[in-house]
Amino acid sequence: MDTRFQSNDCRSRVAAMFVHPILENSVNAIQWLSRMESTHKVRSLWLLCFVHILQEAPEVLLREHMRSYCSPPYRIHRIIRLLRLSASTFQCFFIENHDQDLSSILLQKFSPWLVQEIFNTICAATNMLVDECVPIMSSVPHEERVMAHGILDLLLHVVATPQSPVTHLRALGGASQALDKFGVALFLEAVDESLEHWARMVLTLMNSTSLSVRSMSVDFIVSLLGGAFEEGGNMDEIALVFVTVLPEVVAREIALFSVSGKISNMKDVECSLWPLRRALADVEETNPLDDDRVDPQLSPFLGTFCRTCQAVIDSVLIELRLKGSQCVIVGSRIQVSPENDLAKSFRMDHGNRNVNRSESLCSVHTFDADEESVFEAANFFLPETAPSQRLRWLLTLKSLHESKGQWVEAAETLILCAKTIADAIPYIKTVWRPSRFVLWHNNRRSLWLSTIGEEVGIPDRGNAQVMEFADSFLEPPNLLSTVQSGSDGKLGQPTVAIMCKMLTQVTKEAVVKYMDEGGMEALAYLRLEHLLKGMMGVIEEHSSALDDDRGDLSSHTHLVEENAALRKMAASLNGDLTRLAERLLLLAEEKEDGEGAGSGIAHGTSRFSAKKPNDRQYYVKVLLLGKKPERFIESTTIPTFLEWESSSICRVPKESVARAFAISKDGVATYLPKISSAKGRVEQNICAAFAKPLLDALCNELTSESIVLSTEPPTDEVLNTKGDTITFLVVSLVNMEPLDAMNKRIDAMGSDTSRPIESKRFFITKKSSTRSRSTHLVEFTVAQQFPCALSRQRTLITSEFVSES
Repeated sequence: MDTRFQSNDCRSRVAAMFVHPILENSVNAIQWLSRMESTHKVRSLWLLCFVHILQEAPEVLLREHMRSYCSPPYRIHRIIRLLRLSASTFQCFFIENHDQDLSSILLQKFSPWLVQEIFNTICAATNMLVDECVPIMSSVPHEERVMAHGILDLLLHVVATPQSPVTHLRALGGASQALDKFGVALFLEAVDESLEHWARMVLTLMNSTSLSVRSMSVDFIVSLLGGAFEEGGNMDEIALVFVTVLPEVVAREIALFSVSGKISNMKDVECSLWPLRRALADVEETNPLDDDRVDPQLSPFLGTFCRTCQAVIDSVLIELRLKGSQCVIVGSRIQVSPENDLAKSFRMDHGNRNVNRSESLCSVHTFDADEESVFEAANFFLPETAPSQRLRWLLTLKSLHESKGQWVEAAETLILCAKTIADAIPYIKTVWRPSRFVLWHNNRRSLWLSTIGEEVGIPDRGNAQVMEFADSFLEPPNLLSTVQSGSDGKLGQPTVAIMCKMLTQVTKEAVVKYMDEGGMEALAYLRLEHLLKGMMGVIEEHSSALDDDRGDLSSHTHLVEENAALRKMAASLNGDLTRLAERLLLLAEEKEDGEGAGSGIAHGTSRFSAKKPNDRQYYVKVLLLGKKPERFIESTTIPTFLEWESSSICRVPKESVARAFAISKDGVATYLPKISSAKGRVEQNICAAFAKPLLDALCNELTSESIVLSTEPPTDEVLNTKGDTITFLVVSLVNMEPLDAMNKRIDAMGSDTSRPIESKRFFITKKSSTRSRSTHLVEFTVAQQFPCALSRQRTLITSEFVSES
């Protein structure tokens, strides 16, 4: 190396002498350069010269050449193509070279520095090209669109490679500059089907450990969503794409941490996603007063979008927890829920040594708003646009309810699945489907993929295993098992026949879940009856389209097959309804024969039968007061379903009710926690049985002496004196207020109207503390009618009524 020509001025002057010949010859040779393999020596050396000129030549001279290429025949597209070839060619430096010659060893030594310099130069050249050429090309719309597509494709390839934070920062800066120069409308038109891949990469970079990269990613997504809202008045389509690919991104990040040997338990899994959660919180906290990109009317939509993304992350973690001991991430078995020593000692102190191991492990996550998170993730998707994504999360919610023994909630979730399918069938040909990211799968297009897993040195923990794990979260393979992805990676379009078959399966399974719960025959009948009415309307519309069809024979045959599938599904629903009606008739006849047996709670009373639960539904009000455990102070993972000092209405699971009545009958309650202020034995046992897992969860952080369980809230005086040291867990049995319309339907079926099935209002009576002999009735109102797809809901309205005796 001649040291006389290594100063900055000398290198710039030497490079300036070769600007014209290198650029001209490269532009003219683009066709045969692109035909060479990316590892070809001639192509590598040629493009190294090209990149060296871009790095060392005077910027004024380069800008002049860029402008000259913007006139007909618009050779600027070839410059972009050269940059794209450079990005793919120099990925070879990511791969370890096992040759033993001196030049290879030296090249391997300088590869990290060389890769960063090359890709930094590509990003700088791209930014310069956008700055110089966009104003000129804007007068030729078609050429501007071609240029925008080429630049954005180039930047996508750069951000998709594992670069240093500096390079990623420059690439994201180039993307933000392109978005600003081209405008949101042209940006979205240019990326087209690649929008979901941009979403993947932006979300991935939002989980970067570099603060500057996360900040730039947040800035980019705010600009994109803000510009889309300003341009079209909504951001729904972009939000749909981001939320759809988010589970795959989350799973891939977890898998990459796993193959790096950084994950051994669920705590490590949760920690690996903290940067992404923080970045989403930054997007949500964007203030319209400080950022003119955000319209004040956009803020609520941004909040909904970010909360849904957080719920999706929660749901991925929940799916991993549901696997239990079978939770394996790229060959590594993960410990799902370690038991806390405080909770273990509490169970030993209370004589509960024979507790099921799986039940004890669940106490760590008892207060998690797992149902709410999965339900929120499902509700984000509409049946008309993304039914498969909605079904995917609803089926996860169903599995979650099954793991808790909540059969009626599982059945209600399956009914929501059936309604989703019914609403989606008329739009099945136009629903949006995601595709797999080729740069994460194809080793020929992304040479660096072979380096994944090199740290651990285990051959079966490479990119193939990472993407197999991630793909299962994009869409579970058993969701639409007969739909295959196309050669371009796009997931196949579901058909009417597939959706009809799925609807038949979920309705039959829903009926089974209702029967497992017991006493839900009338509700199951009403749900299926309403579903069948909706499906008959769909069948009538489809039959009209079939009658009006004047197309060719193949399209007519296809319509006939769809109509046959719809009618077969309707016949199956009719069969299920008939069997439920026969069962209701049988129950009514048995009731008439055995008239006189007492049952449950009469409207407005508090008397309980201590013999058997009679398949009725029980609900409790849960309230936490006093000293807060750490779980309720700050949460960096799944939030809590209970809000401190705010009551929630919860349905008591069948298992807890059966346990309470068995204890009431036998008079032995050694493994139930002690509860104070109860009004009667049955009520005491039901409240205690429901409170037991909550109490175990509190004992993960608190001692048993610092927790008070009761059915009545403490007085203000007690709360003021002991609230700093004692945690009060209040569990009170509440009565369901019947709905008149529902009771009329139940009465017509011959069922018992003294036990309402559906309601969103609950009440509890209490005596006045004064001598006035007045009775207080407190009414609690929730958002959705119980029973529903959630087993608990926070109280929205609390009303108190006073009556004088």
